[in-house]
Amino acid sequence: MSQILRSNDLMDCLLTLNATLLVKLSGGKQGGDSAVSLEKVVLGLVDQLEAAVPAVIDLQTIMEAKESEDMDALVTCLFQEIQRYNILLNDITNSLKEVKKGVSGLIIMNEHLDMIFQALLFNKVPESWERHYPTLKPLSSWMEDLKLRIEQMNQWGRGTPKVFWLSGFTYPTGFLKALQQSHGRKNGISIDQLAWEFTVLDTETTTITQSAKEGTYIRGIYLEGAGWGNGQLTEPEPMALTKMMPFIHFRPVIMKKTASKGKYNCPMYMYPVRTGTRERPSFVVTVVLPSGSAEPEHWVKRGTALLLSTDA
Repeated sequence: MSQILRSNDLMDCLLTLNATLLVKLSGGKQGGDSAVSLEKVVLGLVDQLEAAVPAVIDLQTIMEAKESEDMDALVTCLFQEIQRYNILLNDITNSLKEVKKGVSGLIIMNEHLDMIFQALLFNKVPESWERHYPTLKPLSSWMEDLKLRIEQMNQWGRGTPKVFWLSGFTYPTGFLKALQQSHGRKNGISIDQLAWEFTVLDTETTTITQSAKEGTYIRGIYLEGAGWGNGQLTEPEPMALTKMMPFIHFRPVIMKKTASKGKYNCPMYMYPVRTGTRERPSFVVTVVLPSGSAEPEHWVKRGTALLLSTDA
């Protein structure tokens, strides 16, 4: 697995060096033509991105639709997520307009716009966009991922989903906390007394017809450093870095001491950089999984973890 990661890093480095060389060559004898060519490439990318950027979510309409519902923690979480995504969408739209003006000579290309220009050229997510939520995805994959995130928010605005895509939240920990708060309020339990119970559904289960009575079903979680089969952790398939987990039922329960024999406390992270940053830790929650035929320590040494997002 480490060899595959090193190969991917090397390929990414070569691609970056190649793109950097093209930029430097634009200052040579044929600098004028090369520079114009690079600018045309970026302008073409800007046009494509402007066409692909999802529309801002109509928060006002959703808030009016939710007025009849009990304003619990989950509804508040929805509003907060929409607000964050709308800020991001506006940031993307404004950035693309500014880059287009800068390349066209209508405004000065400052350092901020030049960084966005370089990022677009190298198929990387600009830092000013990435600050909204961490990612290692290339720009093309990130944009497709963003569309799915906005789609989930719009669907939730129309009605509570039976299954939530946890990866689609800017703050997944906030959503999980809101689930516990909602459960605690309904049952008169302090949130400090609540923990999680996790049930991984059968791999054959591809659709959910009814919402969970307590908690919710979660999809889109990747398992790294292990495989999954027969309801337990297994050795990974050859050359497989990650495996998509089946639906997982996250159910709030009263905290109690339980036997940990045969159970692996699997950490879940937002993305492959497990340390995260000083501003945004990557850790989300610990998910208890059956360790299978191996002892839990085996998976600890493997560094087995769950990821909400990959670098692809």
